[in-house]
Amino acid sequence: MPAAWVEGSITMDGTEQTLVEVTTARSVDGYLDLSPMQNGDEIVIRLYGKIKSDGEYRLYEDAKIAGAQPKPLFYIHRRPTRYGWKITIQQTAGTYRTFDYQFVLTLV
Repeated sequence: MPAAWVEGSITMDGTEQTLVEVTTARSVDGYLDLSPMQNGDEIVIRLYGKIKSDGEYRLYEDAKIAGAQPKPLFYIHRRPTRYGWKITIQQTAGTYRTFDYQFVLTLV
């Protein structure tokens, strides 16, 4: 099954930023390295889904994570889509950090 990899680093600035967006029939899963986080830092990771071709993204789930992480590799479980998933990150407290990420997009 052909796959595409999306990876890189993202520097926080207080706004909600897109880590990865899938707009075709694929699944998405991957990792976010939270090791830069320190006490006083807080981030929110959000997952939005779209269930019709001309639809809008709707919030599926969010996770608020705070402080230094003893297990810093955060895994986002595989999610299939026909029309779209979007995964975002926002730092809401603390010193702005840079986070590495790696996602795989797999045909469904």
